[in-house]
Amino acid sequence: MIRFIRFVCAALFGGDNCVRCGKPSFAYPLCPTCLRLFTQSWTSFADPAVSRCLICGKVLLSEIGTCSSCRNAPVLRSTDGVFPLHAYQLWKKSVLFAWKMENRRTMSAVFARMCAAALRQLEPVIGSGVPLVPVPPRPGKIRARGWDQIDELCRLLRRRHHYVVLPLLERTTRVQQKKLGRVRRLDMSDCAYVLKPPRQLRKLCSMPPPAVVLVDDVMTTGATIESCAAQLKRFGVKKVYALTLFAVD
Repeated sequence: MIRFIRFVCAALFGGDNCVRCGKPSFAYPLCPTCLRLFTQSWTSFADPAVSRCLICGKVLLSEIGTCSSCRNAPVLRSTDGVFPLHAYQLWKKSVLFAWKMENRRTMSAVFARMCAAALRQLEPVIGSGVPLVPVPPRPGKIRARGWDQIDELCRLLRRRHHYVVLPLLERTTRVQQKKLGRVRRLDMSDCAYVLKPPRQLRKLCSMPPPAVVLVDDVMTTGATIESCAAQLKRFGVKKVYALTLFAVD
């Protein structure tokens, strides 16, 4: 209801300005033209002309097989494939900031549609009907802010796009990852995410699914995804993939 009222008020009084071109954007951080560009500009996983790193999934410009980071300082050892939709750069960084930090929750449905389209493309690789596992928020975040972006994204994927969502993990640390450097992120990764208590796991699923897809907003070093994937492998999941909205080059 609050988002509907905000949309109506924005439509009547002009709303905010587009983070890309500066034109009126109404209830979204992007104007209608730039919103269409954004939803269509994610790199297709079905395009044979696009070369991606076999480990982290980032688009390769001049390399073949794996990127230099994954060759020289590999982080993703427990993950069977990562699939980022966008590179975290230029005006797209502002889109994510508006969604996460400015609470522009109208983007949640947009991101959910993009994720659903990507998951359909990935079915030949990961299989169909693979359950989604959200990367959990910091303890107390939802209570303090009223929402968590990945929690909301996965709820929309469940309700509107009919995906099974299994919140198998919980986070133990309250420190924001974005405030940490690469070395510190990697050091904290082993203890930051754990499986939920056995009783809660049994309520969610009687036995580990053969494959799951982790869902997160940004992959920076890969430490978060690796920590979550390692826990899921210990639980008995055979294949752990990850779908992220953005990846830092």
